[in-house]
Amino acid sequence: MEVNKIYETKILRYNNEGLGVGIIDNIVTFINNALIDEIVKVRISKIYKNYATGDLIEIIEKSSNRKTLKCPYFYECGGCNIMHIDYEKQLEFKKEKIASIFKKICGIDIKLKEVNSYNNLGYRNKVVFKVKNDKIGFYKPKTNQIVDIRECIISDKKINDCLLNLRTFIKKYNDNKISEIMVRVCDNNVMLSLDKINEKYKDKFIEEFNYINSIYINDKLVFGMPSLNQRLNNLVFNISPKSFFQVNPKATENLYNRVLEYANKSDISVDLYSGTGTITMLLSKKAKKVVGVEVVKEAVEDAKNNLKLNNIDNVEFICGKVEDKIEKLKNLNVDVLVLDPPRGGSDKKSLKSILEISPEKIIYISCNPVTLARDINLLKDKYELSDISAFDMFPQTYHVECVCLLNRR
Repeated sequence: MEVNKIYETKILRYNNEGLGVGIIDNIVTFINNALIDEIVKVRISKIYKNYATGDLIEIIEKSSNRKTLKCPYFYECGGCNIMHIDYEKQLEFKKEKIASIFKKICGIDIKLKEVNSYNNLGYRNKVVFKVKNDKIGFYKPKTNQIVDIRECIISDKKINDCLLNLRTFIKKYNDNKISEIMVRVCDNNVMLSLDKINEKYKDKFIEEFNYINSIYINDKLVFGMPSLNQRLNNLVFNISPKSFFQVNPKATENLYNRVLEYANKSDISVDLYSGTGTITMLLSKKAKKVVGVEVVKEAVEDAKNNLKLNNIDNVEFICGKVEDKIEKLKNLNVDVLVLDPPRGGSDKKSLKSILEISPEKIIYISCNPVTLARDINLLKDKYELSDISAFDMFPQTYHVECVCLLNRR
């Protein structure tokens, strides 16, 4: 095998990121945009110790599961990395991926009925566009080159309407100095947040976008409301530019309903990595007291404001790293413990402390099945994986959200 040389191969399966897998010169090769059972020509891009990567050059035999793309930017943008696969097959891929990961890491056979799905286009309520002079869009994979786009079909219509006006503005004033624009939609209201702008165009920008509900420039409110409200699961959440909030409201609502199904009535519940307090406040409906732990100070402030907004008085938030603050929870008689860590999963110290706290139930939410399975493997001697649900939070991408219920043995 040689770099830049073209080879022919059959695609046997997908890896965890949806890349096609072929065998070339007895070397496992990962190929972008290739589908199972296709015979393709591949140009080798890199050779590693145990595998190689390649770029799809030509499809000799095409799969019936390859769909006609509605997005003209797919092969450049790379954000929606499996949009070329028929949607039902996308869900099948995610289901098989979860089962394979759990079998490999935990030795557990997952009985997953389905990947819950609700809307596979127009679902995103937040997008961060990159800007350079008169271009606006997303970076090409592994570069800082901007793919100039007119529409992102997985995003809310209000985001795309705003994008058209942003394009007009930056084309007109191409020395705008903007490099990043966040557009967020909350219950049909829109927030814009720019990292910077050429000072001579600041007033012009505010004037042209005065129909927007909230505009921030360099973290400072320059027009409209300081925050927007998002309704979810019969609660109201106050959203500011830096607030973390799931980008797919419908899928999120259904995922949170599943969390509430798993969580029984309790005296004390704990929510680790609690963010702006969404799950914490939902748990307050079933627990006498809930404690949330979150490291981001701004998120904790948002969470406390959300408590007041919803007249909830049985929740306490602790600001700090989970691994540092979890010791405080050992004196509590915790019944239900929820953890929703970042993609990297939880840390061994925190997992060890969870075992010492020994709640009756653990509900683990994760957007990364690999770190989820890794962490459950460390808990499985004391906890049984009683149920697992999967949600297609990010359709057209290889990501999938899981909720696991673990009961103390």
